[in-house]
Amino acid sequence: MTVLILAAGEPLGENTKPAYPIWLSELEGELLLERQVKAFEKSGPVVFAFRQSDIDAFHLESITRQITGEAALVSIKRETAGAACTALLAISHIDRDAELIVASATDHIDADYGEIIDWFRARGADAGVLTFDSLHPRYSYLKTDAEGWVLEVAEKRPISRRANAGFYWYARGGDFIDSVQQMILKDAEVNGAFYISPSLNELVLRGLKIACWELAAEQYHPLKDRHQIAMLEHALEERARHAQ
Repeated sequence: MTVLILAAGEPLGENTKPAYPIWLSELEGELLLERQVKAFEKSGPVVFAFRQSDIDAFHLESITRQITGEAALVSIKRETAGAACTALLAISHIDRDAELIVASATDHIDADYGEIIDWFRARGADAGVLTFDSLHPRYSYLKTDAEGWVLEVAEKRPISRRANAGFYWYARGGDFIDSVQQMILKDAEVNGAFYISPSLNELVLRGLKIACWELAAEQYHPLKDRHQIAMLEHALEERARHAQ
């Protein structure tokens, strides 16, 4: 299995000097990026997609070497047409016949990935996603049948209360590659960008099965700005206080 972490987004903001990416923020003495890699440490080798400017400015080769020992870095030299296009730039690191995880560096999920993936496998799923309850139009949404299999995915449009937590598991890396390429060929962009979620519709059209694992509200923490990082820090402090 390969784990592809997408970390080519925007920095914290123009007022930050230097403008560090969100995933280089520290929490309890660890980088957010480091915490995420540790969560995947039993899954397989990690591939990072970074902006070349960030690689140069923040010595990311040295940082990732300290975190994982050996890691592949995919350099994003210019702005892409969305997360799906960014992910495709790592195509040379994806084994078409092996399992693949695609995750965002700016989402913190407090869950046992091994347990979740074992459940996807036991269901006989071809792909799997994590969901949480929401109706905010910033997220993508999934409609499922009575047995929980995905029927439809919509980006930035709440077609259900099942919001996508930005984690994708594929039984075969080739299904990810083919579905994203087909989506792009169909020009299925949203607000001028190609997101990964809509590519799941291509798997549905092929008759493949996509399973959903529902997260509790306290398990999903999007980390897109300082406020959300502070909220996660507070949640961890509260958990530690109650554990005493």
